[in-house]
Amino acid sequence: MALHEVRGALDEVRRRSEQAHAEHVRHGLSWPLLVAAALLVFAAFASYDLPHPWGGAVLFPALLLAAGTMVVYLRTARVRMPLTHKGALYGVAAGLGLVGLFRLLSAVAGAADVLAPHTVAAAAPCGAGVLIARKWRAMVVARQLRGRAGSEAD
Repeated sequence: MALHEVRGALDEVRRRSEQAHAEHVRHGLSWPLLVAAALLVFAAFASYDLPHPWGGAVLFPALLLAAGTMVVYLRTARVRMPLTHKGALYGVAAGLGLVGLFRLLSAVAGAADVLAPHTVAAAAPCGAGVLIARKWRAMVVARQLRGRAGSEAD
């Protein structure tokens, strides 16, 4: 095998890897999945404002929504990428950051005597998270399209 054939094969592997990553992001951050994730986070955080028996009762519909979201995600995914240590650490860091932001916002809302401080504090990160995820998705897809246009020109 000649050196240029090896380089061409490695370039093809990289390009296919980037395509798989872009498809994974495109599917994982689609509107239905983002809305379901935002509803799950919102319900979990806003349930603190409900009276005692109802706060825990939110757990059952949230678990059904989570299970349904996972089934839909796995059945409709065209590309399945394994969870890496790096991805898991990013997920844990994002979750801890989200909980910290929620606690900060609920403390501020409670100090301002808002009627339902946890609900208000839950709405802000959920809305911002959906907007940030959509922007990130658009950037990844645009980068993949630029890469595809560049490789077709070669």
